[in-house]
Amino acid sequence: MASLSKNPLKSGISLIVLLPFMICVGFLQLLGKIFHLNYKQISVVFNLWVQGVLLLISALIPLGASIWAACLSPSWISILCVVMMVAYASIYVVGSVCLYQHYKGPMEPAFDLCVDDLLKIADKWNVSYYTVNLIIFIFWWLALVGVNTFITIQLLS
Repeated sequence: MASLSKNPLKSGISLIVLLPFMICVGFLQLLGKIFHLNYKQISVVFNLWVQGVLLLISALIPLGASIWAACLSPSWISILCVVMMVAYASIYVVGSVCLYQHYKGPMEPAFDLCVDDLLKIADKWNVSYYTVNLIIFIFWWLALVGVNTFITIQLLS
């Protein structure tokens, strides 16, 4: 299984992955100081709670935009669009419920569980823990929010 204790440079992690990861760690540590939370606590608050809620909101906004568009210009296409956006938003709601159920409880055990999950994913994907973190909490998150923003813009135009 992947390990955090390995020297990242000796285990094949390039600075291309390690540097952005360390920048994210520094950002979380700064937020932790501001809000008087340790690293584990701020990681759970920011990466799971804040990012999770923002992602859910970004998926609910297209639903509202489709309803707004259907009210302004009712047609069978606009109603179909609302139905599709209900299904789309429902996927995010169910995903959010599953996420918060999986990581419920005190912050530090939730952090440890998240690290364990990320290590399992890293092992399965045959990449580093650092890479999985960047893929999930930066690239994947930004891509999903970007898609939701694009959908909203298209619905409102």
